[in-house]
Amino acid sequence: MTEGSGPLRPTTKGPVSQQLRGRVQGCVTGLAWGPWAAHLAIASAAGEFILVDFAAGVDWPLLQASETGGQGFDALGFSSCGRWLAAGGEDGVLSLWRLDGEVPVQVIVPAVEGWIDQLAWQPDGPLLAVARGAEVWIWHSEDQVWLPPLCSPGGAVMALSWSPAGDQLAAGTVQGVWIWSLSLASPASAEPLRLETGSAVLQLVWGVDPPWLAAGLLDRRLVLWRDLQQPMLGVADLPGKIHALTLGRWPSGQKALLVAAAEAAVVWSGQGDGLEDWNAVLLPFHLDRITALACGPAEAPIVTASRDGTAALWSEAGSLLQVLELDGQPLTRVAWRSDGKALAAGGGEGDWVLWPLDPNEEARP
Repeated sequence: MTEGSGPLRPTTKGPVSQQLRGRVQGCVTGLAWGPWAAHLAIASAAGEFILVDFAAGVDWPLLQASETGGQGFDALGFSSCGRWLAAGGEDGVLSLWRLDGEVPVQVIVPAVEGWIDQLAWQPDGPLLAVARGAEVWIWHSEDQVWLPPLCSPGGAVMALSWSPAGDQLAAGTVQGVWIWSLSLASPASAEPLRLETGSAVLQLVWGVDPPWLAAGLLDRRLVLWRDLQQPMLGVADLPGKIHALTLGRWPSGQKALLVAAAEAAVVWSGQGDGLEDWNAVLLPFHLDRITALACGPAEAPIVTASRDGTAALWSEAGSLLQVLELDGQPLTRVAWRSDGKALAAGGGEGDWVLWPLDPNEEARP
């Protein structure tokens, strides 16, 4: 069943209000919250990398553009334990920082000699997967070594996602999805399982609840697997190329699948495992490509961010709640804090902003 969204008039009134701003050099290409809400990491196309420490009230300049030679970052992420923060980019160097002390401490990692444009931390595990061309390198954060790389038979790796249990690693390539079984105790792997898609995989996400694997394809199709055998959903002719994809669960308990295709977003939601009974709602507001989306708290379950300079907050039913802006800058990244009490966004001109749900919340919680 397909429905239209609710009212589309922009409004500045809604559940969030602007509270804190900052700036980095170059377009914001990476934005991530730490798992315990105290840290916000920001990376840029100009090679700047900062950590905003709300607990200490300090902005840590991890790397400046002059130190990276202006070579930008493309991937950024915290480990699930919150002890590690990693970023990678065009220079092939993994910038790794340890965060369990009073100040962030950089750990020197041998370069992999290639453009790093994807990275993914193993859930509740020590492994960090890094995509470099047609290879996936695995960094063992406890042993401080690179493990032998996994070679992708499908060509260049364009997306990475771990299974919720952390025992399987999926890579999206130009020739489908390849999945390696990786033991938490021993990362040695057998030959990967192949899931054919018929088109290049641009986005890949393995949901926790439900534990489905979803892929967004170059030919504007969406494919969803539940048992890694036959796909349980195949949606064709989406409004455009898929640029963002996420699986989640609404505060009401409904399961949700969000997809951003060109300037529109589509959300599927329902209670059971039979997707034929789910509702599909189109969210047509943005005037340019949607660059990021995320599931949020009950006050704003859906957020979409676009190159048109707006971030839109939506209800579960697809009604527009609020429109946020960053001085007209194209928005490139958006992320909810882990406790769901604040939303962060980054712009194409280097500005970043934090919007708390509670306007009385301190600027640096």
